[in-house]
Formats: sequence, structure tokens, C-alpha cells
Amino acid sequence: MFDDKIELSGWRQCAAGHQRSVFENRLHPNLLIKVLKPESRGASGTRRSRRTFAFLHRFKRFGAYRTFRREVDEFLEQARKFSLADGIELPIPRIFGFAHTDHGLGLVVEKITRRDGELAPTLAQLAFSGQLTARHLMMIDEIFERFRRLHIVMMDVNPGNFVVTDRRGCDELICVDGTGEKSFLRIFAFSRRANDVKLQRMRSKLLIKLAGILEHPAALRGDKTVRAALGRHPSQASRYLRLTSASPNSALLAVILSSVPV
Repeated sequence: MFDDKIELSGWRQCAAGHQRSVFENRLHPNLLIKVLKPESRGASGTRRSRRTFAFLHRFKRFGAYRTFRREVDEFLEQARKFSLADGIELPIPRIFGFAHTDHGLGLVVEKITRRDGELAPTLAQLAFSGQLTARHLMMIDEIFERFRRLHIVMMDVNPGNFVVTDRRGCDELICVDGTGEKSFLRIFAFSRRANDVKLQRMRSKLLIKLAGILEHPAALRGDKTVRAALGRHPSQASRYLRLTSASPNSALLAVILSSVPV
């Protein structure tokens, strides 16, 4: 797809997470490129971490690019089960391959947009701007049911990993990041029952994080029914808020407002 090394200085950074940055270019309206942040990888691609026994990461294959491998593995597994003739629309973006960039190896993925071509907003952005509705909460139930039915494995859940698009004429939720098997024994990939239990736990975790965003002092007041529905976990939401943001100027705001986290 891209023959030469891509200079991302000609691309616009449209999102940033803890480990990765995402770039877009108007010349390629259907594509995004995910790259690892320099602070997340060493010169040889080794994962950088401050955790205990972090030095063991240097002996693991793929190094900091393990998140790419997990994401690709999950996409390949779903592509193996379904063909274009099946007419199944997966709730995850398509992966087109890899590209060499001046920021290291990049993962080329489908850009999820609205009908107007703009990047689809995340649940985090909708919650923070007061635009989260009861319909969005129903869409969370629907996408996790699709995950269960399709046996999609997730390694992380975050309100910034889910975007709302209307590109097919009606609103739907797409998970743009956080998929893949993280367990060493691949328990959740092998066992539907174990994965179903994990998905229930992740759905609850997602709702708790959304409640935490709504409790942020800088978040706009939105739908009262949504606040009431998410207020069933006030203690957990408050704990999440304390851990992630101490003030309106915290790093959480930067993550929420930087479009699609990765």
C-alpha cells in the first residue's frame, strides 16, 4: 500500500493514548496509521515499563509491538470465520497492513467516520460534552452482545476505545481499539464461557468509567436519565475519578479531547 517510508510530519495527529498515537491524512480519507510513542518503546522496539520485573519484557517476542500483534490476531480470527459473502459487519475496524514511518512501524487501519467524513466521536467525548444519551447506553449493551455472539476477545476497555458512527444511516457503536487476547494461556480465545464472563466484567467497567467522566467537575451537564442510570456505581465512579483526574486541567482532559484513544 505504501512503498516508501512515510513521513508523518505530513499527517495530522488525530488521537493519542498512553502508548500509541494515531495519524490521518486527507489524501487517504479511509485510513489511519497507529504508531508507538517513543516513550513506549526502546530503540530496538523493546517495551518500556516501570513495573516490577519489567526487564523481562526484553525477552518476549514482538516487544512493544505486542499490542499490534494481538489486534491483528483478533482481526484475522474474525476474518477467518466470515467472508464478504456472509454480509457480516464486524464491530471492529478492518486492518489493511503495516507501513514503515519515521516514527517506527505503523499499523494501517480503517478510519471510522461519520457520514460527513469527520472522525467519529468517542463515548468519552460524548460523555464529557454532555451528549451521552440513553440510546448510547443501549448501544453498549448491543455491542457487547455482538462481542459475545461473535466471540470477540478484548484486552482493554475504555470509553475512548468506542466511537459512534452514522455512516450507514443509523447510529452504531464500533470498538476501534483494545481487542485481542492478552492472557498467556489464551484462555478467553479458547473458551467462550470464560470470554462471556470477562465481557460482562468489561461492560461493567466501561459503565463505571463513563460514570467517572460524568462526575468530573469540568464535564457538561447532560441527560439526567443517563446520569441516573450510571449513578448505580457512585462509589466506584468516584474512585475512578480520583485515580484518573484530580482537577479539570488534568491529563484526563487531554486524553478525552484528543479524539480516538489507542
